[in-house]
Amino acid sequence: MTTPSAQALPAPSYSATIRHLRAFLSVAKHRSFTRAATELRLSQPSLTMTIQQLEDIVGGVLFDRTTRNVILTQEGTDLFPVAERVVDDFDLAIRNIRLTAWSRNSCVRVAVVSSIATKILPRILDGFLASRPGVRVQLREGNSNDVRRLVRRNEVDVGFASMDGDDAELVFKPLLRDQLGLFLRNDHALHAVAKDGVLRWADLANHNFVGLTPDTATGPILSQMEHLPESLRVPKLEVSTYPTLWALIENGLGITTAPALAAEFLPDNGIAFLGLAEPVAWRSVYIVSRLGRAPSPIVTALVAAIEQDLATIAKGHSRITTS
Repeated sequence: MTTPSAQALPAPSYSATIRHLRAFLSVAKHRSFTRAATELRLSQPSLTMTIQQLEDIVGGVLFDRTTRNVILTQEGTDLFPVAERVVDDFDLAIRNIRLTAWSRNSCVRVAVVSSIATKILPRILDGFLASRPGVRVQLREGNSNDVRRLVRRNEVDVGFASMDGDDAELVFKPLLRDQLGLFLRNDHALHAVAKDGVLRWADLANHNFVGLTPDTATGPILSQMEHLPESLRVPKLEVSTYPTLWALIENGLGITTAPALAAEFLPDNGIAFLGLAEPVAWRSVYIVSRLGRAPSPIVTALVAAIEQDLATIAKGHSRITTS
């Protein structure tokens, strides 16, 4: 007598599921359909049907049932370690996924340019965190190139920076536009030249200028402007971060241009802000995310809080606009 091949066996009308395997393991452990049904919170007829389905799938009887006991058949004994391993692996995978999901929803990793880091986030984080116990925010500040790189590498959940051309891996959503203006000490001679708080770019000629490097948002804007004074096109000093920029201006080493948002809530450090015209130049900031990666609810909430605060600042402001 020959054993029929697997191909000769009729195919069942359904496939084994984790539910089938859990039911099988529970009956095997308790050696009782009644106790297994209680553990699984199933009716006994429902549990009996589930086991019958599994037996149909495997093509053999899994339990010998007597009036006093339920024991595994040889087929059931063969299936037991396999079912146990599959269910254990599945439960471990679910626990790991839940842990990852919890971690994503309890920690927000953000990369930001300096103007957002210093002017916006301090205004909203206290209330944001107070209403969300257990949530942590990890901030990484840098220039726009740094921010885009961190988002591209999935080292942060979201970024706020300028856009440097198309990027196949990133998605850019407009956040705000603000005008470039002049930052200088309160005692600088250019104050006497300004008309209604506004200077022309040509007025900056022959003054010591501190520039921002090309990997920032401001540097590329100046490089695309025509007819700038030589002292602005080829500055004697260039920096890549705002803290260094402010320190140089505060200590009288020169003047600089920066976006209008940086002028909001200027500390009492002797630095003033003047508008610049002829031409008016704008900086654009975007919400930067990884293509194909859906934000967690907590990231969405933080972005919404930032958008709301910026909308409040931009209301009635001639030099700052939001989308």
